[in-house]
Amino acid sequence: MLVSHALPLQPLTQPSAVAFGNFDGLHIGHRALLAHLRAEADRLHGPLIVVTFEPHPLRILKPERAPAAIDTLDGRLAYLTLLGVDHVFMLHFDAALAEVPAGVFARDWLCGLLNGRAFAVGPEMHFGHLRHGDVSLLRAIAEETAGHVEVFGGVLWDGARVSSSRIRHAIRDGEVELAEHLLARPFCLRGNVVHGDARGRTIGFPTANLEAPGQVLPRNGIYAGVAGVNGAFHDAAISIGTRPTFDGEETRTEAYLLDFSGDIYDKPMDLHIVARLRDEWKFADLPSLIAQINQDVVDTRRIMADRRTRGLQP
Repeated sequence: MLVSHALPLQPLTQPSAVAFGNFDGLHIGHRALLAHLRAEADRLHGPLIVVTFEPHPLRILKPERAPAAIDTLDGRLAYLTLLGVDHVFMLHFDAALAEVPAGVFARDWLCGLLNGRAFAVGPEMHFGHLRHGDVSLLRAIAEETAGHVEVFGGVLWDGARVSSSRIRHAIRDGEVELAEHLLARPFCLRGNVVHGDARGRTIGFPTANLEAPGQVLPRNGIYAGVAGVNGAFHDAAISIGTRPTFDGEETRTEAYLLDFSGDIYDKPMDLHIVARLRDEWKFADLPSLIAQINQDVVDTRRIMADRRTRGLQP
């Protein structure tokens, strides 16, 4: 998959199928839309193109309303590759881009430079300066060059439409199992292992402290999951919270990697979170805390073994 950070200077020679938007999380609704456009690209004998933006437009237009990300930029690009996208145009969203008229974006960029002939969009899609562009405008412009626009109603799960907002709410509520259904994979925090206060090591449970700035965090509590680090995967009991037993105040994400020893400070780590075990509790003493952590490890082993039996990844 090609990734470009600017539009081409000359129009592409092959007709293309084009999707545009933020695509945070690449959930099952996104996947269905891209599968439809993959078929359209094959029919056109051209590429499937995604136009997306970094940072999220709301971080420039209305920072107070900008959502925390479900996934990182690298995560989004990795899943776009797996979904059969041929070319991603990753446009830097700034004040100048926000001023581009809807007609210019659709006629000159999408249909012109990208040679877009097939589009799939949501019914409430808007684009361009002040969000003046809509389905009707895109359809009228596409028809000028014999293109067409498919209005994609999305995918329902449990009677409600799948969306990035719904997934963020599920994660914040600690409903990571629901998030996995909507994403078709476990929710993943990505970042670097940073130095903590090494308190876990003193009680027999050394943890890797993950710093994943910008991503939405699950509700404070204890979770089961898998840590990917140094090219290997390790089952992990995960704590997200303030460590009330030690009167902590700062929210931290800490992973106890089962059956692992080694130095992974400053290493990148992906933390796939698959199940919520319990709330975060304050214990009266260290023996009570240690006993509960041992039980959390037992529960993590059971959950991850069950997932492997059912062929679930990670």
